[in-house]
Amino acid sequence: MSGLDLNLEPDDVDMEDAGINGSDPFFCTQAAQTEVVDESQDPLLAEHGGQGGDSDVHSGGGQQFNAAPPPANPSTENINTTTMPTTTLSGSSNPELADHGADGVAPNEEVASSPKEPFLGMRFDTIEDAREHYNAYSKRLGFSIKSNTSLRQPFTKVVRKQQFVCNKYRAPKTEEQIQEERVKIVEEVSPVQLDDEDGDGEEAGPSKKPKSAGVKRQREKIKQTKCPAKMCVKLINNKYEVTYFIAEHNHPMLVKPSLTKYLRSHKGIPRDEREFLKCLHDCNLETGRMMTVMSSFYGEECFVPYDPKAITNLRTSLRKEEKEWDIAETVAYFAELKDKDPGFYSRISFDEEHRVENIFWVDSAARKTYTEAYHDCVSFDTTFLTNQFNMPFAPFVGINRHGQSFMLSCGFLRDEKEESFTWLFTQFLDAMHGLQPTNIITDQDKAMRNAIREVFFNTVHRNCRWHVMKKANEKLGPFLGRHPGLAEDFNECINESMSEDEFEARWAEMIAKWDLAEHETFLWLKKYAKFWVPCYYRHRFFPFLQSTQRSEGFNAVLKRYINPHNSIKHFVKQYEKLQQQILGKEGHNDFRTDELEPDPWSPFPIEKQALAVYTRPIYHRFRKEFTLIGCYNVQPQGNNLYQLVPNNEKCYPYGGRYYMVNANGGQFNCECCKFERDDQYILRRWTPAALETVVQPTVPAQDDVMTEESRQKLRFANLSTKFAALAKLSSASDQHDAIARRHIREMTTEFAQLNKDIYFSTYYASENIFRAYPNATSTSTYNIKQAAGTSVSSRACANNTYYM
Repeated sequence: MSGLDLNLEPDDVDMEDAGINGSDPFFCTQAAQTEVVDESQDPLLAEHGGQGGDSDVHSGGGQQFNAAPPPANPSTENINTTTMPTTTLSGSSNPELADHGADGVAPNEEVASSPKEPFLGMRFDTIEDAREHYNAYSKRLGFSIKSNTSLRQPFTKVVRKQQFVCNKYRAPKTEEQIQEERVKIVEEVSPVQLDDEDGDGEEAGPSKKPKSAGVKRQREKIKQTKCPAKMCVKLINNKYEVTYFIAEHNHPMLVKPSLTKYLRSHKGIPRDEREFLKCLHDCNLETGRMMTVMSSFYGEECFVPYDPKAITNLRTSLRKEEKEWDIAETVAYFAELKDKDPGFYSRISFDEEHRVENIFWVDSAARKTYTEAYHDCVSFDTTFLTNQFNMPFAPFVGINRHGQSFMLSCGFLRDEKEESFTWLFTQFLDAMHGLQPTNIITDQDKAMRNAIREVFFNTVHRNCRWHVMKKANEKLGPFLGRHPGLAEDFNECINESMSEDEFEARWAEMIAKWDLAEHETFLWLKKYAKFWVPCYYRHRFFPFLQSTQRSEGFNAVLKRYINPHNSIKHFVKQYEKLQQQILGKEGHNDFRTDELEPDPWSPFPIEKQALAVYTRPIYHRFRKEFTLIGCYNVQPQGNNLYQLVPNNEKCYPYGGRYYMVNANGGQFNCECCKFERDDQYILRRWTPAALETVVQPTVPAQDDVMTEESRQKLRFANLSTKFAALAKLSSASDQHDAIARRHIREMTTEFAQLNKDIYFSTYYASENIFRAYPNATSTSTYNIKQAAGTSVSSRACANNTYYM
């Protein structure tokens, strides 16, 4: 048995981890000249007896070919050739340098940017390797390739011969053919499709195109020149050998390298950049923003080896993949979250046809905060967005001890009917241990109101004032324009009525003054006044809130994280990220409260007490109110009554109204009820002690260390930016360019040697493990990796039956 050739990379080992820039390595092997087989001018046609077919498949996205079977074992004596690994740069395969290849290529030859021209006898492990090499070569020259005719073995279907051609290999069309195509296009678009806009024409039969098809789309086509350039490979001794090659073209090549990205076989995004773009996609960046990021890496957008359309196609494919298995993956992901967070709660309802109707989920941290402190006020709104399944998003939003909005739970509903809301509220109540919210504010919806009345029967429910006024303005806009002064009276009636009786009196006065007794919109507003007019809720706890602006403001934040076209699973993951961001901001405010100290506005003891007791954001809200004491004069009225009178015409934001305050035995009550409603003495929910224990993230704590995959993506992003800057410096002159290319060659050689060292250390480590466990045929690849202490490829395990 001959010894192991250290220049050979065994065929049955996956070299994915050995490639430069994380790309898939490909192998091309030089054969001895005696093995070159003479072929006819068109060897594939000769094989078919002159009847070779034309698959017309682009090499960039066409047929996938089966590779030749690899040798049985890398340590056997069948290994007797010298292998030249190649690597992929900018989406193409480029050969690296062997130490001293038999082809005579010198080690200092520029190979990273100039793949070798194919030659008779050049060998490849797989059809894909051959295509990648020829495609890399074509990119350097400025043309595109296609996979043309191929032959397969009868039973195994392994590709025996394959022909690659220039994409301009067809003969140009004659004037007669062009005219025939024009006539065909006109015939395919019937007069009914073009002219019958009212749909009164004859109905299309089963074989006819639907009327909505419209005019057939005209596509721009490649100019054909019957170019003779081609490369043919044939399976010889389990290798694909170049048996026929024509380098000459009969058309000009692309001169600008930046234009090669528009050639069909060179379209596409390199693997590393695809992974990076996936990260940007997960962060909800739009295509334009993603292209801007990549342009910063390459220096200019014209240097990016793909266009925005490629990114759009990538995002579309990601969404399509996510959508196909979205529900199943979401259920599995909920189970995964349940394992990490035992307090995680989720429910999914299905209809009779086993289609998803409604979804609800909440993590343990939100359940804890709700039951301990934040069940006194909840905002619920379904007007934000719908997902790709047209299911309305339904978040429950609360307010924490710092006055920040946070998500108590989330849901998706099939529709906004009473049954759907009832199901969602029931799940919320079950998750929160039966504790109903004290107060809830929603948009104006009858079905929602009925569901709240049924499930949250002890909850005070009010409607969003903003939504009510928006609907009123849509109907009253022209009417108010024709009646100057009516809008001022209407706002004064709504905003400055401190009691129900005062509101009724002001409303009646306004109706009589403007003769509105029969006006439908004003009748509708009065009918539902108890659900939205502030005076009906002056004793209820709706902190810093007169509408669902909390939900709406929160929705604005969600738009930065969530794209409605993405999957539900993606939505759940983004929800987690958003919760982590909220916990981060909460931690920052905790730090401000505990460690930092602002300068007080006044020397009054009441401000010092507020600074010591309240959380920092709440203290600043208190101080803003406290500074208004200088805007009012206090006038005693007798019997512990005092009147607060503005010392100017108006006091923002409370206008020019006078307020009566009752100070009896240390108890203070204002007719606006703000003091007793929002800030009566010191509410525990506004202090650092609002929660019994600090809420921790639902994800288990881990070290602040990136995964190796994330570190690789970060390195790729940083290096791309630096190399783009170096490219600008290198293009200053031929001397600059020569220096850059010399260093590229040196780096390529060093990378190849480093990858070889890493590969063989991994390979021999895996071989030692296999020998140490000869009977471990059922051992999983994972366990073998753990025993080896390094990465062992599944292909290396395959021939030793250690693969599951």
